[in-house]
Amino acid sequence: MVATAPSPTPTAPARTSLTWEVRAMLLAAASGAIVVLGLLLPAWPTGPDMGSTHYMGLLADNQPWNLLLFMAVPVIAAETVAVTELVILFSPQRAGRTVRALNKYVGMAAGLYFLGVVVYLLQHAVVPLTIDGGWRGPADVIAVGFYLLGLVPLFGMTLLETRVVGEQWDERRRLKTHATLVGIFLVVAHVAMIAGMLDPTVLGWDPTHVMPDGNPMEGMTH
Repeated sequence: MVATAPSPTPTAPARTSLTWEVRAMLLAAASGAIVVLGLLLPAWPTGPDMGSTHYMGLLADNQPWNLLLFMAVPVIAAETVAVTELVILFSPQRAGRTVRALNKYVGMAAGLYFLGVVVYLLQHAVVPLTIDGGWRGPADVIAVGFYLLGLVPLFGMTLLETRVVGEQWDERRRLKTHATLVGIFLVVAHVAMIAGMLDPTVLGWDPTHVMPDGNPMEGMTH
């Protein structure tokens, strides 16, 4: 009788030393602390208003810190996860501990970091602009809205890396979902970037302001 080779078994889900309840409580506590910190941070100084979208105004103000904190850090984190993800998916034998650890911990930290960014911007930009009617047309809303939407895929990565979501998934399913979330973030980030660079008057914003005495005043558009 010819012996048959045993059929391959699926990759078992990664085991962690903490229970799901403990991991969920720790993540909730960390998220809550970041939300409180975001609410307590004072509004940072702004530069002269050049009539661009508020997205571009945010990145241009307080140079170079706003550009680093609001754009460079989240985008570099997402691209780091994307590159390490490709190595793990297509060359799993060559992906050492360093690559896997980088993928895991950057993915975990990115969502928590961006949660603080979103809370800060909601308090100091989105809510005041909405209350005061300060939005500069569709381009402004699209740019800021898509930027804030980046929280969904980034925090999704955090949920995956902490095993709060997908605890029983095998490694390949987890990596595919992880890679999809990275792709979604890069898409929404680029939509925000394109809309943010657009002159808001192109999509219909009228920069003319009315003074308290009823006289119109032309706003700056460049």
